Amino acid sequence: MPNLVLPTEIDIIQELGSGRRSQAYLANYLGKKVAVKIYKQEYIEKYQSQYKVNIGEFEFARNKIAYEASALTKYVAEPYRLLRPDQGYDLAFIQEYVDGIWLEELIEQSNGLPDAVLRTGYFIVEQAAKVGLYDLDIPPGNIRLRQNAQGEWMPKLYDFNLMPQYICSPNPFMAIGFKLGLRSKNHRDYRSLKHWDYLGKQASKT
Repeated sequence: MPNLVLPTEIDIIQELGSGRRSQAYLANYLGKKVAVKIYKQEYIEKYQSQYKVNIGEFEFARNKIAYEASALTKYVAEPYRLLRPDQGYDLAFIQEYVDGIWLEELIEQSNGLPDAVLRTGYFIVEQAAKVGLYDLDIPPGNIRLRQNAQGEWMPKLYDFNLMPQYICSPNPFMAIGFKLGLRSKNHRDYRSLKHWDYLGKQASKT
């Protein structure tokens, strides 16, 4: 375990894994199981120099907008706290720990993608757009699901640090496409949902 500088009320239990932009740990925090995201220095610097934002503040704000949208709350991990170096801590985001089954595992176990899950995915993207959130980072490998009291599988979003392409396009042609309305701001969201559907249909054939 690295020498993390965190408040004493955060008790790290174990490492959860490494994403592209952060390292995640399972921890106890004020009686709750939480995920602690420690941002990688490379991306702290990239977001500051290239996008002119603090990556932690950026993710916390997007997560908060999504969680506070009443139509989305049950599909979004609760954001708890942002820790900052000027407070004497590592730059870290404290968020509800999302357990459950991975989407690809559910597809394999169900021999396909339940229709309700795909419908919920489209609902989430549509509702997120209403509050100005796009590029939700929802490829199949980034989606976990929990069952509600009725036994229905519900996607739970927890990753909000992807910089949307309409804000910082990777090339000038794409920037023009967004400006002229030739490319939807949530193009990648709908592309991900089509991938969910594709994997489900492939699994149903086996």
